[in-house]
Order: sequence, then structure tokens, then C-alpha cells
Amino acid sequence: MTALLTSFLLVGIAEMADKTQLLTLCLTCKYPPRKVLAGVAVAIAILNLVAVLVGGFAGRLLPTTPINIVAGILFVAFGLWALLSRTEDTDEEACDTTPGRGIGGSAILTVTAAFLVAEVGDKTQLATLSLAARFEAFFAVWLGASLGMLLANGLAIAGGVMLSTRIPEAALKRVSGALFIAFGVWTLLEVLL
Repeated sequence: MTALLTSFLLVGIAEMADKTQLLTLCLTCKYPPRKVLAGVAVAIAILNLVAVLVGGFAGRLLPTTPINIVAGILFVAFGLWALLSRTEDTDEEACDTTPGRGIGGSAILTVTAAFLVAEVGDKTQLATLSLAARFEAFFAVWLGASLGMLLANGLAIAGGVMLSTRIPEAALKRVSGALFIAFGVWTLLEVLL
């Protein structure tokens, strides 16, 4: 249960104000929301499956103390990354409202492909990998991380425009960064003490 909840919260918060959440918002300008949600869900499931498999494999082969130290350092680094990254202004022109059919006429396939390309190697995928190595709980980490990302991107679909006008992206990044740093320090203290 700890792995599920931790994965859900950390990955979900990290996805807030992320480039893929902004991509999801823009894709919603072009395609029907249910097709965007379906495409994003497929991409999230695939990405997190890969991350959990790699993280779980590393967790079984390597001693847990070094893995937890690396995971703690990565979480602190993700937090600093979120705190130090520039907040980019997005204007309404970034959303193309011209109707489109996508690759081979499939909006879901287009959204899935775009999301996969944008998310590979992103901090949320690396966080999922680290969580899988730390907890060695394949399904719980995969489910928690996937639900967290899906919730964050669902917000972009359902109310991204309203959210961006009321909560500045910089504030979301500060909260995300602080939580990552706190979890990283907690992980390191747990290993070292």
C-alpha cells in the first residue's frame, strides 16, 4: 500500500505542469477529449511498464542499500530540477484548433505516439523506475504511477485552461520540487541511519 500511495502522489505531482501535461492540453484542442484520454492512458501504461520492469530488475540484482541511496539522490535531483527549471510561457497559439485526423486517421494513435515520444526519459519515468527499485513492488508502483500520471493529464484535459489561469505553473513546480526533495532526504536518512 505504501508503494502504491507513494508512487501515485510523487509521480502525479511531478506530472503537474510538466511538458507532457501541456502537450495533453494542446492535443485536447485538436482531438476529442475521450480520444486524447485513451491515447494518453495507453502511452502511460506502456511507459510505466517499461520503467517498473527495469527498476524491478535492478532492485533484484543489486543490493538494496546502494539502490536506495541512488534513489534518494535521484529524488533530490528531480526536486532541484523542478525548482530550477524555467517556467515557459505558453500562449494560446500553441494549441492548433484545426481539425486533424492524425496518423492513419487515428487520433488515439497520434496522441499515444506524441505522448510516448515526449515522455521517454522524463523525470516521471525515471521516478517510476526509482520507485520500482526502492519498493520492489511491481504492480503497486506501476498502478500508482500510472494512476498519478493519468489523473494529472486528465486534469489537463478536463480543466487545464482553468487551472493554468488560477494556479501559476511556477507554484506547481515549487510544490513538486519540494516534495521530491523531502522524499529524497527521507529515503537517504532511512538508509544511512
